[in-house]
Amino acid sequence: MSVAYDLVIENGTIWSPASSYRADVAVKDGKIAAIGGPFPDAAKRIDARGQEVLPGIWHVHCHFREPGHTYKEDFQTGSAAAAAGGVTFCIDMTNNTPHPTSLEHFEEKKAMVAPKAHVDYALYGGGLYPRTVESLAKAGAIGIKIFNTRHIKEVYPYISELGVLDHGILYELYEATRDVGLVASVHHDDPEWCKRLTFRDYIDKGRTDAMAYQESFAKGYMYGHGMVAGLAASLYYARIAGVRLHVLHLGVMPPGANEMIRHAKFELGQDVTAELELGTLFMTREQMEKVGPYTYNWGYAPQHGWKAIENGVADFIVLEHAPHTRDDVEPGWKDMFSVPLGMTGAQEFVPLMINAVNEGRLTLNQVARMAAEKPARTFGIYPKKGVIQVGSDADFTIVDMSREGEFRHEDMLSKSAHTSWVGMRTKGAATYGIVRGTVVMRDGKVVGSPGYGQFTPGTAGRSTLTAN
Repeated sequence: MSVAYDLVIENGTIWSPASSYRADVAVKDGKIAAIGGPFPDAAKRIDARGQEVLPGIWHVHCHFREPGHTYKEDFQTGSAAAAAGGVTFCIDMTNNTPHPTSLEHFEEKKAMVAPKAHVDYALYGGGLYPRTVESLAKAGAIGIKIFNTRHIKEVYPYISELGVLDHGILYELYEATRDVGLVASVHHDDPEWCKRLTFRDYIDKGRTDAMAYQESFAKGYMYGHGMVAGLAASLYYARIAGVRLHVLHLGVMPPGANEMIRHAKFELGQDVTAELELGTLFMTREQMEKVGPYTYNWGYAPQHGWKAIENGVADFIVLEHAPHTRDDVEPGWKDMFSVPLGMTGAQEFVPLMINAVNEGRLTLNQVARMAAEKPARTFGIYPKKGVIQVGSDADFTIVDMSREGEFRHEDMLSKSAHTSWVGMRTKGAATYGIVRGTVVMRDGKVVGSPGYGQFTPGTAGRSTLTAN
């Protein structure tokens, strides 16, 4: 005779964006079957006494580098790193070779990564050709990622041909994305402004080392005022196109971006969401100076990020995972403007976030909202994911608030084999990562298998597409 449930998580505290409560959770066939308890009849049990049971955490800004750049990272190593940290769902970006801007290349990428994923995942379709957006949506793209930018020296990870700087094409991409009901996720910029000022004040003067780059970043040249200028135009075009705009890299932009988004969302009623990099809140100057070219940003004005969380300008919190090898970035100590920019964040995301909760800077309600429910809603996957309720996928991140740790290069599962956060100590860590009722991580160790993670197609545009 079969047991009533496959798994019961008992004695823990369940968290949602609005509340917390003590209850047991019963799982059957990968779904949440019941909440309450006790549930005596189960094949497996997890005692979460003294621990916090969160909806499975989403990491929505991953660069797993496959295809084309797998010497830096691949889907197996990247998703393993995410799982080890307590992440249960990832969204992968598009700066691949070949880039997934056509149906053919999107399907190739889907097939390539399917046997490798440790956690469930979604894939952006690349926004380059307005004519291909509909086919990408039908193939399951979670959204359309648009690089409204180029690196000032044409350095990867900004694949030059992916840059959409022509506002007419940008607008047509917005129209096409609107028509299929998906989200346009945009890295904004005015790269010619950035290029001219950065060359004038830094590169042409021979000031190219890692600290000069970070100074230019804090000054708003690299990843700065040009991004805000790009955002200003984009917000207007997105508004008249009627597309749902998702703003990437809010934390990297100067505070003027926060005011623009606040005005668009709350005064104009525009459908805009934004994600905030925790790196710009947690990366101290001391840590930045220690790791140099192993991070592209630091917290030069973190107060603006915390305010964006409190006032609703920021919808998601992320810790961008953009890995490169040591050989890639070591020359950046002398010339950071000529090396690929990035940082690590898949494995470190949950511990850093929970550490901030212990420090009183975040709450677990905010974590449940900004790293689970709101992303799931925005991308049309709610309530399948992002929430602990009957009928939803049985995705959980269980956290021990007292578990202490330290980031060490040798513990990282990323193929890059280093961490931008080396030496930083944290309090609070995930003890279990559970995806569709299966434990994929226990006590920081990946216990699941590559290929268990499932591709999750975008659903926000499904009704529009089937109607056509």
